[in-house]
Amino acid sequence: MTIIAVTTAAPLRPKAVSDGVEDIVAEAWSVFGEVQDLAKLGIEVEVTVRPGQIVADLVVRKEAAHLLPTLVNELEDSGITRTASGFRVAGTMCQGNVSLRFIVDSSEITVEQIETLVSSVDVDFDAAAAGREYTRWAA
Repeated sequence: MTIIAVTTAAPLRPKAVSDGVEDIVAEAWSVFGEVQDLAKLGIEVEVTVRPGQIVADLVVRKEAAHLLPTLVNELEDSGITRTASGFRVAGTMCQGNVSLRFIVDSSEITVEQIETLVSSVDVDFDAAAAGREYTRWAA
């Protein structure tokens, strides 16, 4: 018996790949401009793209600390963890397709700003007091 396999998959063409890279780089320049605007406000942005995953880390400096409650309110399923040098607030955006982490050095913000930040996060303090998991994010 002879088996003939037919595939509709086209072979990978280097030119198509280079065209895709060029398109991504052109889009990246647009994003670069937006990120530079955030940097001027005191927010550093690092975006990591992996297969099926986008993670954005935003380091918030003193001059942008007043923006934290508004930024955190945009997150879904947010949680806060204490780090060695401050706090990390994590959550998702874009229907849960983008993971976003705000990294805040505690020396960069005031006690009042920390209190406002904590009140902005979706933390179930009753669950935390009972020893149950209250955030989906690890430290």
